[in-house]
Amino acid sequence: MPRIFSRKKSLLTALALSLLLPASAQAALVTATGQGADERSALHDAMRAAVEQEVGVYLDSRTKIQNYRTLQDTIYAQSEGYISSYDVLSHETIGGVHRITIRADVDADRISARTATLQQRKAIIGANLEDPRIAVVAVGSDGTAYPSLENALASALQAQGFSRIIDLDAADDGIRRAFLALAGDAAGRKAQLTALLADSPCDYLAIVKVAKDTESLDTVLPGLHKTYVTCAARLVSTATGEITWAGTANGASSHWYAGAEQEALANAAKTLAPRLVRGAFRKAANVQQHIRLMIPQSRLGDAAAARGTLEALPGVQHAFLRSRTNGIYTIDLDYDGTAADLVTILENAGYQVAHFEAESVTVE
Repeated sequence: MPRIFSRKKSLLTALALSLLLPASAQAALVTATGQGADERSALHDAMRAAVEQEVGVYLDSRTKIQNYRTLQDTIYAQSEGYISSYDVLSHETIGGVHRITIRADVDADRISARTATLQQRKAIIGANLEDPRIAVVAVGSDGTAYPSLENALASALQAQGFSRIIDLDAADDGIRRAFLALAGDAAGRKAQLTALLADSPCDYLAIVKVAKDTESLDTVLPGLHKTYVTCAARLVSTATGEITWAGTANGASSHWYAGAEQEALANAAKTLAPRLVRGAFRKAANVQQHIRLMIPQSRLGDAAAARGTLEALPGVQHAFLRSRTNGIYTIDLDYDGTAADLVTILENAGYQVAHFEAESVTVE
């Protein structure tokens, strides 16, 4: 592991996985085996194993995260409550020990985030994403800004432990207006959008494209409207351009009136906000990050040698060579840690790091 806090990170990650709530009822079919002195205890052990397998929690009953509640108390002791249904695939007794294999329907909705405090969520986000800076931009195809939708999404992120929400106007004069001006999807604007991402004063950008349809009774009763909106959102790493999460939500006003547009946006936000938060938190809950490494070929040799050298570093699971330009490799890494952790590993291995961001490291 990259540094002495790696075990603490893994514990936080395990907790995070147990706290994720889907937007609607979701379940997963899991096959698990348990054993015990009698049939009942073996079945209970199999259920516990099924829940562990689904939520990724592999901690024993002695494990605590600082002064947080023991995960054994919050998950393991109630494992049967997370099983919607199950089928017994096999049951055998060997030497007086019962061994049962089940296929269980694990109800992820029952793994409740209500047991988590805001401090716990912040700890998870800080451990795996270094407390990232996030900005939100909601814009129509004509460049219209939707600040009420931006505020709703920003508030939802803050409520779940993402404490560094960036106001692009305040942080960098004009950059938000540039995003709004480039709201269209014309292929010719891709390079400009990429350049803007690189210059953003944030680590992740939530971009929401709003498509709006308005029915009007102005000819009969001026000022009365009914509005429908579709919000297509993406959470993007500004360092690499990688899409971390994508989702869509619809909203409509309930009746004809002057505030129809705001009602439609508010209704869309009710669906979109928890999905965005869940996507961002899933990113934070995953100890393995995608990191882009820029490094001179002269430091690593040919492609095979480069891959072998990098995958031998602690925490690097896979290395993917994306390109070589002017003697510089661009390499994507699956890494168990943050970019800051990788910097420590590289410098300990004798490399000189010139620059790093949330998901990007440049070596001289």
